[in-house]
Amino acid sequence: MNASEQRLNPMVSKAADKKNSPYTALDIDRLRIGVTLQAPIFEAEAEKNILLLARGKKITQAYIESLKKRGIRSVRVHERDLFNLMLPDGESQQSEPGSARRLKRRRTQLRTSASSRKRQVPETRQAGSPWQIQTSSFLHQVSPVQTTDYVPALQSKYHEQFRVLTKATGEIYKQLLITTSVSMSQLNNMTDVSLAQLSDDLDLFVLEGTAPVEDGNLCRHGLQMSSLALAMGTQLGLDRDTLSQLSIGCLLHDVGMQKITACTSKSHEPASQLERLEVKKHPILTYDLLNQLHEIPMVSRMVAYQIHERCDGSGYPRGQQGNQIHPLSKIAAVADEYINLVSDHALSPGLLPYQAAEKLIFDAAHGKLDVQTVRALLQSISLYPVGSLVELNNGQRAQVIRTNRLHYGTPIVKLLDGSDHETILNLLAHDDLTVVRALSRNDLQPAAETSEAGIICQPV
Repeated sequence: MNASEQRLNPMVSKAADKKNSPYTALDIDRLRIGVTLQAPIFEAEAEKNILLLARGKKITQAYIESLKKRGIRSVRVHERDLFNLMLPDGESQQSEPGSARRLKRRRTQLRTSASSRKRQVPETRQAGSPWQIQTSSFLHQVSPVQTTDYVPALQSKYHEQFRVLTKATGEIYKQLLITTSVSMSQLNNMTDVSLAQLSDDLDLFVLEGTAPVEDGNLCRHGLQMSSLALAMGTQLGLDRDTLSQLSIGCLLHDVGMQKITACTSKSHEPASQLERLEVKKHPILTYDLLNQLHEIPMVSRMVAYQIHERCDGSGYPRGQQGNQIHPLSKIAAVADEYINLVSDHALSPGLLPYQAAEKLIFDAAHGKLDVQTVRALLQSISLYPVGSLVELNNGQRAQVIRTNRLHYGTPIVKLLDGSDHETILNLLAHDDLTVVRALSRNDLQPAAETSEAGIICQPV
């Protein structure tokens, strides 16, 4: 880890002899009390893998004190636990509100009281954070968490609206490139439609907005990453006007790609070094074009310009880092990266949504992405993102249909048991049920179907 990474994320350091390991060293004073482990943790400073706590066990204050008495100052935790376990700067274990006692009380409320289903409003606790939940935050206009399936008519409506908005984005790109002008009323109308969708059903909005994008479909990519950024910004407490500026920057960020040679602009994954250098010019081309249009908010122009910058300085076009990057650009960067990861490209298939979420958690823990914006992503889509297929610890298979916002490790799922009766479970209300792994579509195929082609008939 270089000096800039240590400065950006001082509580995390990767074990020197575990470069390719999914495990990361974490100081025990940064462990979040009350978290149940999804993977075992080991002693960080030992040469051999000395098991300290097994999968399924819970981090307690007594356990941390016992580690200190043994002289253990850091542990190695798996990347799937890292984001839940790691306390951000400004929080202490004594003041941590997400304790086991509070979580247990919350689960009891879910079982016994209908009032427990009212909207959860997250709080920003990190000192000096640019994100604050205020009375003007758009979050207050979002419908509460639901434990029902999607309304078919509303789902069809959202799907059609996304199709229309994709076409409108293409028209805006053409107008920008041909006439160097833009219809702000059209952009504002598009944002209004998206915010109305988000307000009515956040989970359905996210489901449509996080679908894999066809390689080279820049307009659809811009629309979907704009949608995901809106959901994240809402969780972070942004007001309507700021969300609109964020959305416009995301929608227009790839217009510069249209000015790059056709062979390059067809893909987000250029094959040669020369093409990579060409692609890295597109934020500059976009900014130069938008800078001629004074009606485009300056913040939106900055978002479009800095989307590909990374907190550790590894991004482009200028290699900016940390506070040099606008807070809204950090939101856009995470949204852009997630859509890219789940989408197929010419040289690589897309990841499962859960794998993409894990990758972003890992990048945030190592200083590449902003920690709070990745947490906002998880609050928007869940650790097992909406639409994902999962297996529960009782062997049942299910599809994630809704999030539990702050409790992003315990989504709301619909069982896939083949029966006519639809069963929806809120995992936050079931202590005995957890997700053990994400599944692909192929995992749902019966064993007989998947193995039939491989059967060898022996002569009798």
